[in-house]
Amino acid sequence: MATESSDPSRTDRLVERTESGLDSGRFPMEIINDEEVYQAELRRVFARAWVYLGHTSEFEEPGDYARRYIGEDPFIVTRDENGEMHAFLDSCMHRGAQFCTAETGNTSHFRCPYHGWTYKNDGTLQGMPHMNEAYQDLDEEEIQLQEANLATYHGLIFGRIADEGPSLTEYLGDFTWYLDVLFNATEGGLTVVGEPHRWEADYDWKTAADNFSGDSYHVLTTHQASLETKELELGPWEELDDYLEAAYLSCTDSHCAAYYLSEDPDTYMGYPEEIEERMHEDLTQEQRDLFARSVFHFGTIFPNTSYIHGIQSGGWGGPWVCLRKWQPRGCGKTETISWWLVPEEFADDEEFLDDSHSGWNSLSPAGAFESDDLTVWEGISESSGALTHELRGTEGNMQQGMGDMTDLTETVDDPVYGPAETTWQGGYFDERNSRMFYQAWCEMMSGAANPEGER
Repeated sequence: MATESSDPSRTDRLVERTESGLDSGRFPMEIINDEEVYQAELRRVFARAWVYLGHTSEFEEPGDYARRYIGEDPFIVTRDENGEMHAFLDSCMHRGAQFCTAETGNTSHFRCPYHGWTYKNDGTLQGMPHMNEAYQDLDEEEIQLQEANLATYHGLIFGRIADEGPSLTEYLGDFTWYLDVLFNATEGGLTVVGEPHRWEADYDWKTAADNFSGDSYHVLTTHQASLETKELELGPWEELDDYLEAAYLSCTDSHCAAYYLSEDPDTYMGYPEEIEERMHEDLTQEQRDLFARSVFHFGTIFPNTSYIHGIQSGGWGGPWVCLRKWQPRGCGKTETISWWLVPEEFADDEEFLDDSHSGWNSLSPAGAFESDDLTVWEGISESSGALTHELRGTEGNMQQGMGDMTDLTETVDDPVYGPAETTWQGGYFDERNSRMFYQAWCEMMSGAANPEGER
């Protein structure tokens, strides 16, 4: 059960230390795996942020549903008989029992297993056993399942518990420019293939979200062995003489993206040639140019949604889209939920799907890249929770790209890179993505409803 810290002043002090330290690229280690901080995150971040819940292609038919979470709260995302999308808290309005017994399915009604109260998939009460005898004076219209606020962007479904706050487009801010490129590149849009992968591990959700927000620096060490595998088809990666020089980092106030670009204007992430003819008419010329030169993109939508779109480095397969949700499962514990998506136009192309699936699998629980990351992330969680850090006030370092730390990065000002502040070689030598991520964290932990708003 999520409860506010018995000593909220300690959490507030840690948030203040984090925010003040970001100016010098430092942060208190103890925020990574701390029970009091985690309980505050559930209330201050996850209860008020727009949180990814799924993709509309998972709910094509009336009655389709899936169990999803906002923070640790269980919600049932479903399409009702009239085609409207909902997200209901899995809690019966009689005694609070959970009424959904499957992860996914299709149904017109949900029946509570405790006393039999039954709800339509629009959240209204259908009835209960012996209703005329037991509840003669009950106002049925007052009984309505608790529902999260829902909004979608290019098929991405987001939910929010708080009633007050920015719209989804306001929350996403300038980052919508990049989401347009990655999730609305073709006229048919994206579609989910199969069921998402799920696995749990002992690491803090922030570690993964921060990593995916733009960290290529760790690739040089963590994934070195995977990238040195011989006899793999590299595809567009062969065009890059120097990976570092092909890397860019674009950050808004709270969401960050990293990507690798080729000088070849016909790269298209290794997609079949016909993708050029399928490009969405709403894309600007700059967005088309970025997609045409793209090899690989990854990024994080604050707080806990990350993506990869491209062909896997090292020749491990693709192109494909991987959507990740870093689902908190307790202090220092995270469930990864990983969706595989492809452009609708290629959803029936078996050869394309085979290559795309290989790319997605490289980041599965048994994938070469995932096993690399998990070992490191679990170690971060264990050591960050050490009493030593609390007693000594240990600070971590994210100073790359600040002051005179490096002269290798360069700020680029060109519409082809979108509206966000962009640095060349930023993913390797500029930790601005991490500083932006934790700045957004500080904003919400301090009470701001929209970390993308004006400061």
